Amino acid sequence: MATTAIEMTVPCEYCDSQISLDNYIAHTKKCSSNVKSHDRNTPKRAANEKPDTNESSCGYCDAHVDARYFEEHTEQCALRYKQERDEVQNYESEESIIIPCEYCEAPVKAENWEWHVEKCAEAEKRRLEKMSEKLSLKVSNERISCKYCGHHYRAQIFEEHQKKCRREKLEAAILKRHAEVQIMENLVTIPEHWDESSTQNLTRYVLDPVSDEYQAIATNFHKTLPTSKINQIERIQNRRWFRQYEAHKDHFIERYGKSTEQWLFHGCRRSEAADAIIKDCFNRSHAVNCAAGQGIYFAVQSYTSHRYTSPDANGLRYMFMARVLVGKTTAGNPSTRVCPPGFDTTGARGVYVTYHDAQAYGQYLITYT
Repeated sequence: MATTAIEMTVPCEYCDSQISLDNYIAHTKKCSSNVKSHDRNTPKRAANEKPDTNESSCGYCDAHVDARYFEEHTEQCALRYKQERDEVQNYESEESIIIPCEYCEAPVKAENWEWHVEKCAEAEKRRLEKMSEKLSLKVSNERISCKYCGHHYRAQIFEEHQKKCRREKLEAAILKRHAEVQIMENLVTIPEHWDESSTQNLTRYVLDPVSDEYQAIATNFHKTLPTSKINQIERIQNRRWFRQYEAHKDHFIERYGKSTEQWLFHGCRRSEAADAIIKDCFNRSHAVNCAAGQGIYFAVQSYTSHRYTSPDANGLRYMFMARVLVGKTTAGNPSTRVCPPGFDTTGARGVYVTYHDAQAYGQYLITYT
């Protein structure tokens, strides 16, 4: 029986292929020629050129991020950037309730909370999916730290635990916030007769002409303006302004051992001025004709304040009946910019000038002709 010869092969020094001894020389010459041609046609890398990398630079934090996680990273950076920018611009509106996000713990206005949490939830889901892929969580024995309680849990139960932990922390934060709000509301109680149907900070409530409240104000107004016709009376329900006034009132009672509050009148030259006062309280920077001091003027008699009003295009005039903390009064002059030490108001003959924005509360606006 004939014996089959075993063919001897050796690896090519250029391509590492196994080549028979008979073809080795011809093969290596061809490989050598191909390598030299490739080197001549391939541009050399500049000495200062950085090598290729699988990382990309984040446009928000400038960090170099693996290309596999770049999209997720930039989305989270963009979300954090927006949260930080919103916090700097308008963090806690006095009228808004702030609730912490259950995912990123950022303070979020109640009206934006649902949208914010939805976005955070999507980002958190993608983050966990990436983590699961990278670490093979289903078969891994590694333990992961919960970012809320700090304890470590197996991958199989980690997501369920962190969701529960996050929810408990959110509920605790909401309860704490509600308790704080309740404490503040108890410190200054809103009058029982106010209309509480609106949740807004500011409400203008038109009184019923047959109500006792309307009749009491109209009687006081008509004492010195008997021929003027009242068009309407509005109760001004500005919660923030009222609480500031009540806090100032408590301070006066502590100083004098009694209330020095009086009901006084304040006339407006234009309806726009009345609207501005209702929104932002009495503003001393708008004071004019400052014979008794550069402050806000109030009068015991409606007729005195009537002289500072002007009819609008419809012939309507505007006058506040306000609660004013008179305190101790002394004489003033046109150069008086702050109340003299030891006194709270300046003026004489039924006119009082206040120098603190929270010293008076414009509780009623009378529109008349």
